[in-house]
Amino acid sequence: MTLLRKENVQILESAKDWKDAIIKSVLPLEKGGFVTEEYKYAVISNVEEYGPYICIAPHVAMPHARPEQGAVSTQIALTLFKKEVSFEKEDAAANLFIALAAADSNSHLDTLMQISEILQDEEKAEKMLKSGDAETLYSFFA
Repeated sequence: MTLLRKENVQILESAKDWKDAIIKSVLPLEKGGFVTEEYKYAVISNVEEYGPYICIAPHVAMPHARPEQGAVSTQIALTLFKKEVSFEKEDAAANLFIALAAADSNSHLDTLMQISEILQDEEKAEKMLKSGDAETLYSFFA
């Protein structure tokens, strides 16, 4: 997967709430210059408006916003929270946050297909959610 750099993979104990989880999961993209500081707030605002649309599979969320909301270039970041993150007023929760920055409408589509294939393997997905270190988590996507 060409859109994932090792330095964009992290394992954290927990987040205060879903907003904090989004901020933490987008941070590697922000530090790398792939998104502006406003991007994470756009994701939060979108979830507040539309609900937890970012929950794409059991235990998996994909924080993302429109390219014009602060995406600079296309890249992803992985954050695994050991403690599940719940979304308010919804029956939605996630441990793995795959933050996506898409600079346009097409450049990330191959990556989304690859992520989808990885997540469809339930055994692999279960092992991924139990990753003990960033290197192991990265290896599922490399």
